[in-house]
Amino acid sequence: MRKNLTRGAAILGAGFISHSHAEALRYCGVRICAVVDRTEDAARAFAEKWGIETYGTSEELLFSDEVSSVHVCTPPHTHYRIVKKLLNAGKHVLCEKPLCLVPEEAEELSALADSLGLTCGINLNVRFHQMSDRMKELVCGRDFGSVRLVHGQYLQQFHLLPCPYGWRYIPEAAGPMRAVTEIGTHWFDIIQYITGQRITEVSALFGNFHPQRVVRDGVMYSPAIKDGEKTKALKKGNNGALVDSCDNKICREAEETVTVTSEDAALITFRLSGGAIGSVTLSEVSHGYSNYLSYEITGDHMTAGWNSQENNSVYFSSGSGQKTVESDGFGNGFNDSFRRLIQSFYFGSADTGLPSCPTFQEGAEIVRICSAVYESAVKSGGWVQV
Repeated sequence: MRKNLTRGAAILGAGFISHSHAEALRYCGVRICAVVDRTEDAARAFAEKWGIETYGTSEELLFSDEVSSVHVCTPPHTHYRIVKKLLNAGKHVLCEKPLCLVPEEAEELSALADSLGLTCGINLNVRFHQMSDRMKELVCGRDFGSVRLVHGQYLQQFHLLPCPYGWRYIPEAAGPMRAVTEIGTHWFDIIQYITGQRITEVSALFGNFHPQRVVRDGVMYSPAIKDGEKTKALKKGNNGALVDSCDNKICREAEETVTVTSEDAALITFRLSGGAIGSVTLSEVSHGYSNYLSYEITGDHMTAGWNSQENNSVYFSSGSGQKTVESDGFGNGFNDSFRRLIQSFYFGSADTGLPSCPTFQEGAEIVRICSAVYESAVKSGGWVQV
């Protein structure tokens, strides 16, 4: 284990992704000594599930002497303030993406972490899928040639209406974007990691398909649903769960109208530092896709690709030959990639043979890309330098 990371870890935030952090920490043998959340009940439930002795709502628990590292699993708008405070207290930090909402703040955190000699990382776990190593080997090999074309997609269905209304739809908490910062960050990172090149210029178009929405009992609907369909939709809820059984009159009385300004989907074209061109489709409203990330890279002599639904395989072709598929029967999935990231963060890539954990510097680069994408979308797709 890396020096000064031996005392114990604390987790800030007790939401969905925090459980993945806790599971990976337990798997890697790292003691979790505290969890902090904005509500006492959530912190208590999390602590009971994972056998954590210390929990509460006070951030001061993170600064205990027994805490050497902190996993920041809170909404993006909180990152800059708390990460800066943790770094100045000498704590190592693993932060959920994006590192910040403002490029200048991300650069400041990156420089501060370097100046203090602290180990800091970003949760961009896609590069830790086992076949990512094989993809990098192919693309960076002599037989591949110069990278010319990169394209892919990241598709999800979690924001299809009706769906829960939460902080991701509130700009003050999530920032001005949603699909780009939630899932685009992973796609940008894996492309830069595999190719060894930087995204230098972007052009983007956003789709916000239902700016005005109705919220009832914490569930968000399109106001275009006809009255006769409201009760049916409300009863079904998200993912088929029973949400409410009120009649239309009560529903109309209880509903709240909200304005959503972030994007449901984005089309992004870009240029890489080596001269290649690329594109990606990001969507959080694509039916039938729980979590589908794919990318394909074409060089002078070969094309290679990977996707998360067949994550234990890569494919490649050279010349006019047929596609070759390589599969690993002992490959891994999401939880394994998370464990490998935690291993790399705590034990180091040199000792584990794993990819390096994405650094704050790399996290700051992703923030710059996202910021440029937003600027381009506001300019109706105009090209913006990263």
